[in-house]
Amino acid sequence: MRLRSFLAIFLSLAFAPDARAGAPLTLDDALAAAAKANLDLRLAGTDRAGADVEEYASWSGVLPRLDLQAQFGNNYNSAGQQLTITPVSLQPLAYEKLVVPIPSADFENYLLALTLSLPLFDGFTSWARISESQALARASRKQYDEAALSVAATVTARFYEVVRAEKSLEVLEEAARRSEELVRRTDALYQAGRAQRADTYSSRVTLGNDRIALEQQRSRLADARVALSTAIGRDADPEMRVVPSGALEEQDSWEPPPQGELVELAKRMRPLLAADRERVAAAGQEVRAAQGGYWPAVSAQVSYARQSPWLTGTYGVYGDLSQQYAVTAGITVNWNLFEGRATSAAVQRANVSEERARLQAEQALQQVTGDIARARSSYVVLARSASLAAESLRAAEENLRLAKTRFEAGAATQLEITDALLKLTQSQLALLQVRVDTVIARSDLNRAVGGAL
Repeated sequence: MRLRSFLAIFLSLAFAPDARAGAPLTLDDALAAAAKANLDLRLAGTDRAGADVEEYASWSGVLPRLDLQAQFGNNYNSAGQQLTITPVSLQPLAYEKLVVPIPSADFENYLLALTLSLPLFDGFTSWARISESQALARASRKQYDEAALSVAATVTARFYEVVRAEKSLEVLEEAARRSEELVRRTDALYQAGRAQRADTYSSRVTLGNDRIALEQQRSRLADARVALSTAIGRDADPEMRVVPSGALEEQDSWEPPPQGELVELAKRMRPLLAADRERVAAAGQEVRAAQGGYWPAVSAQVSYARQSPWLTGTYGVYGDLSQQYAVTAGITVNWNLFEGRATSAAVQRANVSEERARLQAEQALQQVTGDIARARSSYVVLARSASLAAESLRAAEENLRLAKTRFEAGAATQLEITDALLKLTQSQLALLQVRVDTVIARSDLNRAVGGAL
């Protein structure tokens, strides 16, 4: 399944109807619930939304700005005196000092102004910031896809952990039933004089051990159900039931592609690597934005202002617009020739950040390559082990059949029957274990290459 289709299907499940309360969950039901309510995915969604807001805000550096200012006030000046000096003659130089009384003044003061500012050039800093925020927004979307991919893999693994626990419980319940049958058969043989008293005690010990294992498995099943509940964003539900979409016995003979092909696929499809590439691009734009400090900043401004002691009327601020106004227009050039090496330091910091982003991208690629190698190796080993475990189970079933035949003929001991029963149970559990692990390993490999398998 290609990444786009994989993620589209997973995220589209968020709009799927909820599973009926109490009904067993299929894997699709679990994925749909996780797409709606998983907290990790919802947190990634807030990060994506925040990056989109930053991209939206980054355009403020190149768009015009329009400001409206209004002022409503009153000015009061108290009465006072003012000393004036007036020359009365030049030859000889003489002055006359006069003290002029100033009456108090009380008048209203109103202001209305509209100012339009337009940045024309800032060394391409604003456009670099826009490109940087766009790259970071794309990285955030890819990171959300990565979170969705991780959540899907986690839900799949925990879903099959519940399947494993439920199937193991069935195996142990069957083992307990076989032990009960053995107790009844041993008691009958003892009553007929064909078995010893010790054999009856031995069969009861086996039954007791099987019942203990059964109770322990019920606890493990409850834990697995709680873990799945958490993964899909629900309250803990130790009674949750699941049903796998396909029988575990129907394992295909799928052979994973070679390591090199998987790595190349991950380079194209893994959201984590795509997000790192976008972060490297954003770091490059950060360098460009910092270099804009070496250039002059040019902006244009137009202002229309009205100021008057009257609020309305012909000469009031809210009166005739063709009267009592002032218009200013101009272009401002601001060139910072030296600011104590701050611009150079900003450029150097941006270069360091860009190099760090590149190294982190290389590190992520190495980690992904390692994840692919481990997941592929694990799947191949488990797939082969499943065939061996199936053969062992067939041998264990034949061994139990022969032991029962010999025991009923008096040619086998109780110990041989107990040993055959134990080996059968172990073989059933081993086959179940390896089959579930194979499904989880394939899911993990699919996640490692970006959901493209």
